[in-house]
Amino acid sequence: MQRIKKGDKVRVISGKHVTKEGTVLLVNNKKGIAIIEGLNKVKIHRKPNAKQEKGGIQEKEAGIPLCKLALLAPKSPQGISKIKYVINKDGKKVRVAKKTNNPITGK
Repeated sequence: MQRIKKGDKVRVISGKHVTKEGTVLLVNNKKGIAIIEGLNKVKIHRKPNAKQEKGGIQEKEAGIPLCKLALLAPKSPQGISKIKYVINKDGKKVRVAKKTNNPITGK
């Protein structure tokens, strides 16, 4: 089960963008990557075609491996927390920060 979901606030814990934070735009579990808003930008050279009239150099976010991301938990002293799952009174499975036992909400 994936622990990082779309809309979560995360921090990069290793690599070129260490200590930078952002919001998850997309998670791809098959490849094991997540796309973070404003981080790991790459330049793509595109030719003009029928769909895209204008060619040139464009920037977009590239994926960051999930193992290099840590979830930012609300009300946690350092901000980073591991995740556990708890079944609440309604019978739903909820993500909870291990240190503070506060529920983690996406978006």
